[in-house]
Amino acid sequence: MVEQSNRLDKFLAAEIKEFSRTQLQKAVQSGVVKVNGNFVTKPGFKLRKNDRVTVSKEKLISLISGQKKKFVVEPEEMPLNIVYEDDDILVVNKQAGLLVHPTLKHLRHTLVNGLVFRHPEIINVGENHLRPGIVHRLDKNTSGLLIAAKNQKSFLFVKEQFLKRQVEKKYLALVEGVPKNKKGTIKYPIKPSKHYRLKKIAVKKESSGKKSERLAETNYKIIKTFGAKFALLEVEPKTGRTHQIRVHLASIGHPIAGDALYGAKNEFSEKRHFLHAYYLKFILPNGSPIALETDLPEDLRKFLEGLNPQQ
Repeated sequence: MVEQSNRLDKFLAAEIKEFSRTQLQKAVQSGVVKVNGNFVTKPGFKLRKNDRVTVSKEKLISLISGQKKKFVVEPEEMPLNIVYEDDDILVVNKQAGLLVHPTLKHLRHTLVNGLVFRHPEIINVGENHLRPGIVHRLDKNTSGLLIAAKNQKSFLFVKEQFLKRQVEKKYLALVEGVPKNKKGTIKYPIKPSKHYRLKKIAVKKESSGKKSERLAETNYKIIKTFGAKFALLEVEPKTGRTHQIRVHLASIGHPIAGDALYGAKNEFSEKRHFLHAYYLKFILPNGSPIALETDLPEDLRKFLEGLNPQQ
C-alpha cells in the first residue's frame, strides 16, 4: 500500500532493496508490475496515497537474472598502477578520467575491465555483476588509492571494515578560496538533488529524517594557502556517501577546483577536479595492518607548482 505520492520506480526501489532502480525500471517496462490491478509499464507513473502495487517476486527475479546475463564485464588489457598486491586483494592508484566500473551506458574502458583481464577470477567476487571485486569507489575524475578484492572472503572482510568505518581514508583537495577555520568538521546530511539526478546536495536546515537524507561527516585541515584564491586541504571523510567531499566543501563556500558541478568558477582542467585519494589504512585479510600513501599525480603537482603562495 502506498503511503504518499511517489513515482512508481522510486517506490519500488525503496521497497525492494536487493535490486537497483535501473533494474526495476526495466522490469516495469517489461510488464510485471500492477497498480490497483492494472499493468503499468511506465517507470515514472505517478502513484497516489493508498494505491496498491503488486509484483510477482519470482517473475522479477527471473527477469532481472536475464538482464544480468546480458551484461558481462569484458576483460580489457590496460595499464594499471598497482601499489600493493597479495593473494587476497590489490590496491590500485586510479587515474583521473577512468570510471571504476561499467554502467549500462559504458560497458568498456573502466578499471574493472582491466582488473578482470589481469585476474579473471574477480568476475565472481562481490555483490554486483557490474562491480566485481570493488569494495569502495572513487568518482571518475578523482584519482588515488582504491581496493579490489580477489575472492569473496576477502571482499566481505574488507567491506565490513568500511561499513564499521574502520578504514582510514585521506584526500588532498585544492579548494577555491580559504576556509575561515584552519581545521573543521562538516556534518550536513546529504540527499539527491530533485533537479539533476547525478548531483547531491547538503541539507543545512534541520534534517527531516527522510531515508533520502544520509548522515555524513567530513574532517578537513588547511595544509597551505595561495593568497585568497586557493587553499590545499587534507580531507578525511568519516562516512562514504556519493560525492561527499565535493558536496561538503561546496556547502561551506569552498568548492574543489575544477568541480563545475558543485560551483567551482576558476579554470583548472577540462578533464578533472583537484581531488586525490592519497592515503589508506586498513587491516589485510591475513590480519596485518597496512598503510599506503601515494604522491599527487603529475598534472595536480604541476598546477600547484604554478601557483604563487602570495597570489
